[in-house]
Amino acid sequence: MGWLGWTEEQTLRADVNAILAGLNGRGDMIDSIICAVFGEPEKPAIEVTTQPMSEDYFDAMFAVE
Repeated sequence: MGWLGWTEEQTLRADVNAILAGLNGRGDMIDSIICAVFGEPEKPAIEVTTQPMSEDYFDAMFAVE
């Protein structure tokens, strides 16, 4: 019945947590199928832009005067 494929009895007995778990599981299944058909999406390269910690930088981050 519906998007989760449950029977009417299963749907009426389900609480909110069961519905959310079923919905998340169905979404994961669809994502797996899409990845199997079209391949994994390209993950963008993450550019690390950290600067070394200094006293001035620490003071600016935590508003130390």
